[in-house]
Amino acid sequence: MRDEERLPERLDRETIFESEYLTLHLDRVRQPNGYIIERFHYVEYPHPAVGVVVENEKGQVALCRVPRYTSMTCEWSVPAGGVEKGEDALSAARREVWEETGFESFDHHLVYTYFPQMGSSNKLFQVVFCRAGECTGSFDPNEISEVAWFSRAEVEGIIARGEMSDGLGLTALLFWLRTAEHAANSSS
Repeated sequence: MRDEERLPERLDRETIFESEYLTLHLDRVRQPNGYIIERFHYVEYPHPAVGVVVENEKGQVALCRVPRYTSMTCEWSVPAGGVEKGEDALSAARREVWEETGFESFDHHLVYTYFPQMGSSNKLFQVVFCRAGECTGSFDPNEISEVAWFSRAEVEGIIARGEMSDGLGLTALLFWLRTAEHAANSSS
């Protein structure tokens, strides 16, 4: 077996910090070529996260303005959050859309799954597309400051002006824009 086909091997682990949200490990790791990393900091998350592009009958998407302590920003993003124990991505998407926008949602489908911090953690993001249903609630004001609907051109403008820096939201919307562009090109 060639080195590039083999995987790294954990030789030792010391858990530095543990909470319900994440665990920090200090691992000793042997690379496939034999090189040993004596102190590899590994952040382990217990659950994946889901980002949801929810589209209404007009072809607009719901975005949430989210105040973030870590970046000291308040920017637009898609409804998103953690997948709770016992949930799958689609169930979590339905719950997050309702909690963060007040809208019911349907026709959920998983579009993409990826690791945004592959070099340091097992964090897993899942992108889900769905359709908006009836508004049966309101957004959580402790988490969200505003919800609004945006057209394709408005979303492109937000991204072009650098008004969104959330990686999960950007990835989800770029997939949506790509899909919308493909659909437009296919019908011409």
